[in-house]
Parts: sequence; C-alpha cells; structure tokens
Amino acid sequence: MTQNKINLIKKFLSNEISSDEMYELRQWYNEKGLSETLFSEYYRRQWQEALENPADSANESCLRVWNKLHKQLDKDSRSIKTLNHTSLKVVRISAVVVLCILLGFGLNWKTSRMPREDLIVRVENGQKAHVQLPDGSSVWLNSASEIRYSPDFGKKNRTVKLTGEAYFEVESNPDNPFIVQTGNDLEIKALGTKFNIKSYSNDKQITGTLLEGKIDVSNSSFSEMLQPNERIVFDTSNNTFRKSYIQSSDEAIFWLTDQFVFDGETLENIAMILERMYNVKFTFASPDLKTIQYSGKINNNSMENVLNLITTVSPLHYTINDSIITFSKKKMK
Repeated sequence: MTQNKINLIKKFLSNEISSDEMYELRQWYNEKGLSETLFSEYYRRQWQEALENPADSANESCLRVWNKLHKQLDKDSRSIKTLNHTSLKVVRISAVVVLCILLGFGLNWKTSRMPREDLIVRVENGQKAHVQLPDGSSVWLNSASEIRYSPDFGKKNRTVKLTGEAYFEVESNPDNPFIVQTGNDLEIKALGTKFNIKSYSNDKQITGTLLEGKIDVSNSSFSEMLQPNERIVFDTSNNTFRKSYIQSSDEAIFWLTDQFVFDGETLENIAMILERMYNVKFTFASPDLKTIQYSGKINNNSMENVLNLITTVSPLHYTINDSIITFSKKKMK
C-alpha cells in the first residue's frame, strides 16, 4: 500500500479529507483497491510507528478510530443531507457505511450500535443530485426533492420514500424487489429497470414513466403493470388514474439535461416547475392566466430565456421584483 493511500485512510478517519481526496478514495474502493487485507496492513504500519513513538500509541488505537467513525456515522444519519453541484461527485451516503464495513470492524457489533433513523438525501431549489444506493442502484434527484431509506437498506428490504421527482436505475434482485413509496400510499415496485417518478406534495398529480423493464404501480384500490414507453398519471384529489402509451419515454427525463417538455401544460404548473428550478415565486395578475396551456420543448439556458419564449407565444408579459415574478396580460395598443 502506497504512502498516498495510507494518508487518504488517515484523513478519512480523522475527518480531514477534502472533496477531491474523498473522490480519489471512492475511486480506489470502486476499483477493488481497498480491502480488509490492505486495511490490516495500514494498522500494522501504525502499530510499528507506535512502538517507535510510544507517546503517540493511543492516538491510533482501534477503539479510538471506531469511536471517530461511530461519531461520524451518528452525525451523518441524524442530519439531513443537502447536496449541490459542487458535491455531487463526492457525496455518497452509502460510501460512509460501506467503507466502514470494509475497514475490518466486526459487522454484527457495528450493526447493533448503528442508529436506526432514516438516511435522508434532500436537494434544494435550483439543484440536482446523483446518489448511489448501497445496493448499487442509482437515483437522480430533481430540484426540491428528497429520498429516505433505512440504514439497513438492501438487507431486509430495498424501500425508498420519495418526495419530488427522481429518475431511478435499479439493480435487479428478484428476491428483494426495489420499492418506491410516494404520497397517497402509492407504491412503485421494480426488479431491475429504469423509470421516472414525479410526486411533489403541492402537485395535483403523481406521474410515473417507464423507460426499461417493468414496474408495478399500486395502492390500496388499484394495481397496474407498466411496459416500456408507458406512463401512468394518478390524480391525488379523487384517487383515480389513467395509463397511456407515449412515443418517447426519454421526454420524462429531459430535466436531467436542463430541458423542458410541455404537452398541454398549464401556465400554473409551468410556474411551479420554474419556482423549484430557479428558487423564485410566481404570481398572476388574474386567475384566468393560470389555465393557459403550452406545448413544446424548451432548452433551459436561463430563466429569462424560458420566460421570453412563454411571453412571445402568448399575450402576456412579466415583471420581476426581487425574486417575485408576476404574469399579466399585455395591454392592447
């Protein structure tokens, strides 16, 4: 084991590791470069250094290191994770837990002492995030979204709770299906597949779109199996749903590349999307403006670009006061 890798382990255990170093450690782990054998070698060297410098021997004791890790895990599991663009490549909640398991501590002893609170990944307005779950599944979170899952995710179950919008690429495990829980007791069950779920608490609908594989969407009153390029829209006000075939399921994840695709979308719904995307607030000079509908694809280069396109194709104009944007009708000349 190189001195550089030893230094990385030291910095991780002392919580002094930088974002770039954490990324390097993660890459090392992904390439199978980190193992219990290598970690034992690290402790062998530390023990040898302790013999040569007795005054420092207590600093690297196994118990002391465990206490540091346990304290960090306790802090991580009790706090809400807020992600932004600068941390997407290095923040992996599962990484701390998985790496801890590999560091040579007894798994049963560790598990019995782990706090049981859900792990939470939350993305604020105007941000997106990519999260790798402990089972290898990937989740991309849109603005103003969060997922929750238990510390033992992947062992007894693979259940996540979603608020907001997320795109999932699920690792197959027929013995342990992947389940997404949303509002209104809706569940999406998948074995190995790719799908997008939109379930914001202030939206009137929950939408699921399947790109690959199969998913089962259900609650206490219905159950529907989706095939690729199918979409299901659940109306939260009356507990009804409709299923439809769409030409391109990729439209459901255009948000990943900062594009908007609208198909008869009302201005009220578009305003809610923009509020989450840009952390602003929209108001309407008259209620009837909310029902104006738009269809088409917009490249999301900037908020001004989106607003200018909307007002170009409709008799509207907008004003901005601080972070409040107001739509009103254009005055006739």
